[in-house]
Amino acid sequence: MIIFLYGLDFYRRQRKLNKIVEEYKQKHSDISLERFNLEEDGEFERLKDFAGQMSIFGVKKMAVLKNISEAEPEKIKEFLKNYFNSENLTILISENSIPDEFENLLKKAFLAEKFDELSAEKLKFFGQKEIQSRGVLISDSALNFLVQNFRSDTWGFMNELEKLILLKSQAGAEITLSDVKNAGYYAYEAPNFFDFINSVARNFPPRQKIVSLEKLLLGQEEPAKVFNFMASSRYLSKDLVKKLADCDVLVKSGKLDYEDVFLSLSLN
Repeated sequence: MIIFLYGLDFYRRQRKLNKIVEEYKQKHSDISLERFNLEEDGEFERLKDFAGQMSIFGVKKMAVLKNISEAEPEKIKEFLKNYFNSENLTILISENSIPDEFENLLKKAFLAEKFDELSAEKLKFFGQKEIQSRGVLISDSALNFLVQNFRSDTWGFMNELEKLILLKSQAGAEITLSDVKNAGYYAYEAPNFFDFINSVARNFPPRQKIVSLEKLLLGQEEPAKVFNFMASSRYLSKDLVKKLADCDVLVKSGKLDYEDVFLSLSLN
């Protein structure tokens, strides 16, 4: 079984991915789950080995893939064709965009769902549903303010909503425009984390990088999201890509925080 999730709205796409993974875990308690970044050397071979080692006990497997465009298109297409009707292996692919040469595969997939960036009107509707599901109200002026400032940044929009909902945890309480403006370290404009990523990629002077980092941290952007976006950029030098890969290992082993990584990148 093949599932494609794609589009620039990372928040909704990632939420859908997490939901699918959790549902499979609940349905198959003994599922074997592995994640593969096909941008890294040897990952495609590891993926083929994982898919080929089918258990005699009928254990279900799930492979979560990213950066499929970094693998040789013909090889990955031939690989995927073998598993469209597989009952034991589910391949879950999440990308900002799917290469044109994969269009026919999208049509044959068990599920292919696109997550476009939301317009202001759709973001407002999405926010209303999320708030209602949590038993909290929001004034039109407060919601319009958030939509205007975050525009298509669903991740930042939802982070801010979650913070405001915590402040108004009482059932039936209403989030007002005053609540939004007094929510803390909110600068009334969604920080553009690409400013920080670009400052690092282009090796701006440390002072400029520090300023961009400060705005990023004050805006309470999700550090893992920023790091993943940076690591997936096509405009990084090979040395920077290697450094990020090394840092990722240290973060996942608990030896560093993403904030430590950002500070190091800003100072060096």
